[in-house]
Amino acid sequence: MVGVTDRVDSLDPVATYSSGAWDLYSNIYQGLLTISTGSEEPVPDAAESCEFTDNAYQVYRCTLREGLKFTSGRDVTPEDVVFSVERFHVMADRQQADSEDDSIADEDKFRVSGPIQLVRGVDAVRTDGMDVIFELSEPDVTFPFKIAGGVGSILDREEYAEDEPTEVAVGSGPYRMTDFSDYDEESETAGQAVLEPNPDYKGALKISDYPVTVKFYGTSADLEEAWRSGDIDVNGGKMEPEDIQRIDRNDLDIRYSETTGLSIRALVSTMDSGSPLADKELRKLAAMLIDRDAIARDVRLHTVEPAYSLIPVGVTGHGTPYYDLYSQESIDDAIDDVMASGTSLPVRITLGYAASVNEPEAELVVQQLEAEGVFDVTLVEGETPGSLPGAMARKELDAYLIGWRPDFTDPDTYTDALLSSDSALAHGLESEEMAELMQQTRSELDRGNSGELFRDIQMLAAEEAVVVPIWQDRTFVIADRAITGLQHLRDAGGQFRLWELERF
Repeated sequence: MVGVTDRVDSLDPVATYSSGAWDLYSNIYQGLLTISTGSEEPVPDAAESCEFTDNAYQVYRCTLREGLKFTSGRDVTPEDVVFSVERFHVMADRQQADSEDDSIADEDKFRVSGPIQLVRGVDAVRTDGMDVIFELSEPDVTFPFKIAGGVGSILDREEYAEDEPTEVAVGSGPYRMTDFSDYDEESETAGQAVLEPNPDYKGALKISDYPVTVKFYGTSADLEEAWRSGDIDVNGGKMEPEDIQRIDRNDLDIRYSETTGLSIRALVSTMDSGSPLADKELRKLAAMLIDRDAIARDVRLHTVEPAYSLIPVGVTGHGTPYYDLYSQESIDDAIDDVMASGTSLPVRITLGYAASVNEPEAELVVQQLEAEGVFDVTLVEGETPGSLPGAMARKELDAYLIGWRPDFTDPDTYTDALLSSDSALAHGLESEEMAELMQQTRSELDRGNSGELFRDIQMLAAEEAVVVPIWQDRTFVIADRAITGLQHLRDAGGQFRLWELERF
């Protein structure tokens, strides 16, 4: 029994980018590629082999394994792979058409929050026998990494609608889901996903001998109570900083794992013209007012590190642009400049957050933003982290706080995914200069040589202050002594490796 605090707002990879949902995707769906344990490089999973077949890195060809089966009983075919990729584009086109149709009320417009930007560069995908050929609009050496994650989940085309999210879980991954319920807000009842080893799985991952039940708790306090009462064997959720500090690392009855994480917390603001934060000077002022050290010290109790870079420590392109740009500026001078432009203070904004574990942090951010009399902040709790971008797109929020877990261990997942005009964050930022630099990085096969380009991108991002980093995490997991494999449960690329857990 594994306890977590993440929420699963959809079982369909096209519908959400939330970390809780993607944790399940790692286990129930299979992609052409995966990231094997202890590695940062994609390896074939549903595919026998994959490779770029041109020197421009625009044609990527994979040969599907023979004998793969969905949990529905159907054979996995190349046509299922094509369907799974194309439906991202179908729904993105539908969303775009609705957004431009003034006859449709905002609340009735079709919206999905899935990671379309990860496959937007696919101009065409076709089959050739057991081969699947991806034709990319531009060079992209990161494409294998992208389809090794949740966006590459292969779906049974007879079970999923092409133009609507579908709440079933039919995959060919290492587990089959036999029961699912999300956390019930009204009754405060924990949800669960019951997973059994999939005997038909064929791929790069090991087949577990153990069924797993993942329990979804509404709060960190509920998670802690479940751990202390013995209801769960593994505490793999977001623990309160106080609970982390109380862990006795020398307790012989538990196993403990702590690793440097690659997730970040960020403040995301809208560029919508109807919001006060469409004014860049106000966004920059908000970035200056956030005291990262106070958040890491007073709320997170040193279980996180202050972050001045969207790209975390340990990843190519890491720097400190948000410190370099703002540390030397005077807040008083910035306030004077804003007032001189005719802006009346305080400026009223609505700030969103999700999950009770984040509430103390959100409240401190409100205090920081209001301290100098610049902002008057209304704090709103979202149902799930994945609901926040949609709320901002509907103009219900001016900004929100959200965690970002990487899709893969490459700096592109902190730049293109966060800063592109069609980012799932729904901020509306458009920058041709950043887009051109990001494309240049995707033509660089030796990723170590792209560091300076990524630092340039981040400096431009810091000047826009649409996505502002606050902290970089550390990952803590504790378990009953009988459970092994904790150090592999969560990897740097964001996969949730339930198959690595064993009992002895």
